[in-house]
Amino acid sequence: MSEKLGQLDLVFVVDNTGSMGPYIQNVKTKILEIIRTIKKEELCHRLRVGLVSYRDHPPEESTYITQKFELSSDTAKIEQNVMQMDASGGGDGPEAISTALQVMNKMEFLNESAKISVLIGDAPPHGVESGDRWPKGTPDGAKWDTEAKNAFEKGIVIHTVGCFPEITNYENGVATYEKIAGLSQGRFIPLEKAELLVNIITGLAVEEIDKIAIQKSILEDLGVSMEDFPANEEFTEAKISEIVAKVQAKGVTKRAMAARPSSAPAARSEDLAVEAQEVDAADIREAVRQLKSKSG
Repeated sequence: MSEKLGQLDLVFVVDNTGSMGPYIQNVKTKILEIIRTIKKEELCHRLRVGLVSYRDHPPEESTYITQKFELSSDTAKIEQNVMQMDASGGGDGPEAISTALQVMNKMEFLNESAKISVLIGDAPPHGVESGDRWPKGTPDGAKWDTEAKNAFEKGIVIHTVGCFPEITNYENGVATYEKIAGLSQGRFIPLEKAELLVNIITGLAVEEIDKIAIQKSILEDLGVSMEDFPANEEFTEAKISEIVAKVQAKGVTKRAMAARPSSAPAARSEDLAVEAQEVDAADIREAVRQLKSKSG
């Protein structure tokens, strides 16, 4: 049971259009560092990594809309795919983010794994900016908000990384990245310095890994396997409080990124740090939600 609950599925969704030229090399290097750092994490018994590269829809872009590299425990292979990314083309400002998120949601995530997606780009999806060739959204019908909600239902947390200053050239660029993250209980990370990416994303991955430990503790207290978790049972506030007390009594804690004020400039992101926190009722509610989605 502990082996199943120590798995992390991590997918990077990365803008490969021409405007990413100033950022792409740093992004590639930092993605490799993230993969290698998380592999060393004690509670991560198995790491699988996937990649979705995206550009835009024709006729704005003639090479590809998305390129998918399925989740794999062969991280060396995924690292090769990462290093082959190239910033080119892209046409108008908005890009094929909605379709890329749709592709990500259809990847082969393991039911029992913690699931993280990291969207990295410098432009918004179609349908949020004036002057967009597709002002109502992508020509294939994909919707970024629908896909973010779908990710949440699947237990996938999307963290969005907006490359500064390019993303600020769009009226709704930052706001849309914030909404994508918020709809899946993820975080928007405004970066001016690519070197911050490793510590922040690794820290956020640690948060998800610790959520698995909380789930494991709940299963142990109930004396059931993940497959036998009582998905139809109502977990009242009294029941949640009882579980909180048991988890705390066993000394189970969580590691979390210290929050920063939303008004803080991007440059202060280095103030974020992983810190130990006590498990509370909100953590138990989320763990129960995740276990219900995984059972059966």
